[in-house]
Amino acid sequence: MNRLQKANDYIRENKHKVQSRPHYHFSPEIGWMNDPNGFVYYQGKYHLFYQYYPYDITWNDMHWGHATTENFIDWEHHPVALANDKAYDANGCFSGSAIEKDGKLYLMYTGHIDPNMGFDRDEQEIAERQCVAISEDGVHFEKYQLNPVIGEKELPEGYMICDFRDPKVIEVDGVYYCVLSVRNSKRRGEIIMFKSDDLLEWTFHSSIYQSAFDDNTLLECPDLFRIDEKDILLFSEMPCDPEFAGEIQNKTAYVIGKMDFEKGIFKEETKGLLDYGQTFYAPQSTKGKDGERLLIGWMHRWHETAPPKEYGFNGMMSLPRVLDIKNGQLIQQPFIDTESYFLSKVTYGHVQLGDGEELEIEGKSTGYLQVKIPKHSGKFAINLNKSETKSTTVEINVENNTLSLTSDYGNQELIKVEDLSATSQQEIMLEFYLDLHSIELYINSGQKVLSFTAYDADKGTDIVFGGPAVGPGGPGVGPGGPGGQVPRPASFHLVYRD
Repeated sequence: MNRLQKANDYIRENKHKVQSRPHYHFSPEIGWMNDPNGFVYYQGKYHLFYQYYPYDITWNDMHWGHATTENFIDWEHHPVALANDKAYDANGCFSGSAIEKDGKLYLMYTGHIDPNMGFDRDEQEIAERQCVAISEDGVHFEKYQLNPVIGEKELPEGYMICDFRDPKVIEVDGVYYCVLSVRNSKRRGEIIMFKSDDLLEWTFHSSIYQSAFDDNTLLECPDLFRIDEKDILLFSEMPCDPEFAGEIQNKTAYVIGKMDFEKGIFKEETKGLLDYGQTFYAPQSTKGKDGERLLIGWMHRWHETAPPKEYGFNGMMSLPRVLDIKNGQLIQQPFIDTESYFLSKVTYGHVQLGDGEELEIEGKSTGYLQVKIPKHSGKFAINLNKSETKSTTVEINVENNTLSLTSDYGNQELIKVEDLSATSQQEIMLEFYLDLHSIELYINSGQKVLSFTAYDADKGTDIVFGGPAVGPGGPGVGPGGPGGQVPRPASFHLVYRD
């Protein structure tokens, strides 16, 4: 039995055992999922491929799962698109991208070779090369007979074949370009570019971005696209070697600048974080149905506690985000029809909570919460997934212009957002998207975004708002406040939908 058939048979026979999948964040039918791959609008639907291991809830031989959608809420799962069934991808079909050419859908992915499967890393035995698979219907794929299309012959000296992956293909003026992650001879991350006329024969073009030596990072899953005459380069950062794991967080950055494709030079202008929550990685973008730029990422905290084994799955995607640029900053907003999905609506206007006062909302396992906070408001807390003893607490300090998140669920650390409101607007707006295992928070219509995940089975559903002093460790300063000042009441307007 071939590996594709084996995987699809296993999914069909066992997917009914899976439980507690999120309601509106995409997740696999069964098994492990990580990076989004091949995110593309093709033949009237959005196609999402993803790193996939159907047989367990832990990472192993990477396949490519596949699903399609028209609204990012309702998904149709398709057969596994790729399995590691060739000599050049024997230990995994790693991340890559998709592009349409002459009506056909081309997948470009990394063929991974590692006899030890990463458990006893020997760089001399590891090789990563770029491969192509082609489909006429967007569902069934044939691997190119002359794979790999980019390997040692095409990779210049000074780069390491053991860390050479994640091809993202784009077309500019009839020429195809591919940006790739690579480790250089100094053991640091670089993003390099190849070019092609036909997606099958590639030549090295240039190095477009390098991490600083002292940053001690590798750069993974690059993406390159244009919005409003500006070019945006995305990449995910991770420690370049295990010795730096304690000091380097896995995170995803964006750089706005200008790409000269002819010369192969990217000029950086500004840089920022895509997500402040430490649970958003390896995102990929595509051009949407109406020309907008859409982004989706893997929601997962590195070293996160795994879901209970009985769930039968591990991994979910973020909501799709539509991207824009305002005042030199990348703006991200959720790309789903919030009002159509969350039907029941409760509104609380001009709420004021004094010292120790609370407002409690009976929530559900999913919901949308919008909170508008005047600039004259005081400090307060929002307790989400509140049970008798546990909650995820978001603390807002309007005076200091900061927000922090802590949780009794999962193995989470403090998440803090500085410069909560970067403009002179009269209020701060927070939009929370709550699902079974995640919270996505959009701040001021997407100026900043924070993601949080936890798979605990005992999470509560209530939402509790607390005034300035909410007990030890809370956001308030207690009666009298510093210097004897009485803390200002928390003022806000909120809408809750479920």
